[in-house]
Amino acid sequence: MTDTLTATCHCGKVHITMPASAAGILACHCSDCQKMHGNFNAFVAAPRAELAVTGEEALVWYQSSETSRRAFCGTCGARVVKEITAAGRWLVSAGLIDGPSGKLIIKNLWEQSKPDWYDLPQVVP
Repeated sequence: MTDTLTATCHCGKVHITMPASAAGILACHCSDCQKMHGNFNAFVAAPRAELAVTGEEALVWYQSSETSRRAFCGTCGARVVKEITAAGRWLVSAGLIDGPSGKLIIKNLWEQSKPDWYDLPQVVP
């Protein structure tokens, strides 16, 4: 198992690298995810300061709520990231992670009320 997780949009213009120890995997069910995905969506959540992003200029951002915004790749349209602005966290779409992460979703927000973004789940190897 690698110490680094990487995520890439479908066309490869946006590439995100993060230390595996910085990420918590969660399933979000906010109204925005419901509209975008038709159900909950799995994310790898990490502090923005822990992420290395190449091709960030290809991201197209929109404000999805008062507390968060989303980014898509402007070329392939992949839903890349959701940013929780007050918490300084980026939620990277788990479906874009290259290869198996070897981690479990340990906080299913579908079954919970609105989450406390400052208390993200810990990684389970």
